[in-house]
Amino acid sequence: MRRIVLGAFLLIQLFATIGLAQQDRLQGRWEGTVQSLQGERQAVATFKKEGDSYTGTITGMRGDMPLKEIKLEGDKLTAQAEVETPQGNFLIKYSFVLEGEALKGKGEVDFGGQTFSFDINLKRAGEQTAQAAAAASPPRQQSQRPRGDVPQPQQKQSLDYFAGQWNFKWLGRDSALGPGSREGIVTFAKSADGKSLEGQVVGKSDEGSYQEKIIISFDEATKTVTFYERRSNGVEIRSKGDWSSPLSIRFTIDPVKVKGQNIQLRRTISVVSAHSFTVVEEISEDGSAFVRLGNALFSKVNQ
Repeated sequence: MRRIVLGAFLLIQLFATIGLAQQDRLQGRWEGTVQSLQGERQAVATFKKEGDSYTGTITGMRGDMPLKEIKLEGDKLTAQAEVETPQGNFLIKYSFVLEGEALKGKGEVDFGGQTFSFDINLKRAGEQTAQAAAAASPPRQQSQRPRGDVPQPQQKQSLDYFAGQWNFKWLGRDSALGPGSREGIVTFAKSADGKSLEGQVVGKSDEGSYQEKIIISFDEATKTVTFYERRSNGVEIRSKGDWSSPLSIRFTIDPVKVKGQNIQLRRTISVVSAHSFTVVEEISEDGSAFVRLGNALFSKVNQ
């Protein structure tokens, strides 16, 4: 009789343990929104409990990204995701508060020394928990980090993309072309004939306030975009960009001579969304090897 009672007791404990595992407060599928400078978009996060740790994914701009270093301490949840871009790899740090069926927090990413953050609000998705959690764990045999090469929203190649007002922040090194770190607003308006955009830059740097002029034209047939820039120090830069891919523009830039130096630039614009693009430039001075000059983030002003 004692053996029967003991066996029943052990079975009850086993079932209770299984029940607790199935009802893990984090495991499952969470759905909601991400709010950032680029506006609001849908987001999904999934988590799976594996022993004493978790695996998971979260919606990124290029599809689901694997989460790593997932830690749940009390109501505080932290995790990280790494994103590969033409500008290099960026680490996104997530922090959440878990309250019942709600998971709220933010993500932060360091872009060239400047931190950008976005708010995330998620709620438990209900009956899809087990299936979504199983999908959250990346295949174990995959040793390389996923690149997230799933389709992303693509912007039509057109002058209309650049038209309007943009905030920008540029981080980089000083050069003969001007100060390395600067910020401001650039406003693009269509010319009288509608064949180009005329841009006015109003910015500030450590050297003070400045103004610049930019003219952009676009050839629809060849998908070629042309920039003419007149910097605040009088330097004129002319460049042609290949916009055959809706995701990026790679420029060929005419060499310039400034203060006795022969300057050659490389530039890539990455089209992130309808409201955001990034710029990366490299510089060669007097035939030296190309080095990183700087990078910038442009965010469209709501009008």
